[in-house]
Amino acid sequence: MKILHTLTKKENKTVSPRAELIGLLCLLLALGAFCVGAARVLTPKRQNFGATWEMFLNEPENSVDALFLGSSLAYCDIVPAVLYEESGIPTYVMAGPEQPMPATYYYLRESLRTQSPGTVFIECTGLAFNWKSDPAHFYNPNLTFMPWTENRMIPALSYTEGDTLTGLLFPLYAYHGRWADLSLDDFKSLGSDPLAGYTYLEEICPLDDFTQRGISETLEESGAYAENLECARKIIDLCGQRGIRTVFYITPSVGRLAPHWKERIAGDLAEMGVELIDFNDRFDELDLDMQTDFFDSFHLNCRGAEKFSRWLAPQLTQWVTPTVSADDELWRERAAHFYGRLEETLNSETKYKDDSTAAKATANKENEEGKK
Repeated sequence: MKILHTLTKKENKTVSPRAELIGLLCLLLALGAFCVGAARVLTPKRQNFGATWEMFLNEPENSVDALFLGSSLAYCDIVPAVLYEESGIPTYVMAGPEQPMPATYYYLRESLRTQSPGTVFIECTGLAFNWKSDPAHFYNPNLTFMPWTENRMIPALSYTEGDTLTGLLFPLYAYHGRWADLSLDDFKSLGSDPLAGYTYLEEICPLDDFTQRGISETLEESGAYAENLECARKIIDLCGQRGIRTVFYITPSVGRLAPHWKERIAGDLAEMGVELIDFNDRFDELDLDMQTDFFDSFHLNCRGAEKFSRWLAPQLTQWVTPTVSADDELWRERAAHFYGRLEETLNSETKYKDDSTAAKATANKENEEGKK
């Protein structure tokens, strides 16, 4: 009877509220840890085409003299390895695809957590993006790969909504369907970027003449241009507070801003105390070949990017004062990596041309013999 009484007493014993709370917290922590880990694995690795935050954060702290920010015209046209090879100045491209100026502002804020550049170059196409026409298109790829700080959360909450916002706040919502596509690479962490933010493009788009870049008629009506300008002002103010020189620039391209828009942007920036540098004004000096050096009418391919970066390198000291003691071995490896790829590209083109010429000669010979 005593044993039965003891068992009955244990069965009737209730769990204390404190123990229940601790158990619930442990369960929530475990669930949260699982969600964070799963989101990290399911979110695609970003190794090119901008927004390469994981690799950027593997860069040694305070190791660059200049940062290039902005849209794809930054990460397709600027080759930091070439800049270093020609000038000894370490730089990095922390840009994003079709990046509107508000996103550029938050990219800069986040970049300054780990880097202290003396100069920031802003590729200013973002001033002409009407992101209000399709916020998801402009902000989703730029914010998805950012670290989980206020610099991701503020623009996500300010400029997106619906499924886009849900996916940015809860990546499992956006990428839960990737389970079947996972590979071992998804479980590996990325190292530092051998191209320092540059995206290598091989394809050639022969171009015949200059064209005019289209700008949405609602850019001003929607208020997007005014907000873009306000974020440009924030960039200038932030850099001023940090003692950073700000340079707004336009990359050399065949598709160009209409003259009145270029003048408008240059005037608005001048009112903020900064100059707009348009490298199209020096186009003839760059030795760019419109038949071989462009990926499309806006972006340079690897041949054009190498030429532009090699030309730009000695000009950098106009805006950049070298202060960083760079890891020369790292940058030599990066230069070797880029020039190795470029050599492979050029050699494969030569082989293709030779094979094509030989094939045509054989075909012509067979055709002539057939006529006999």
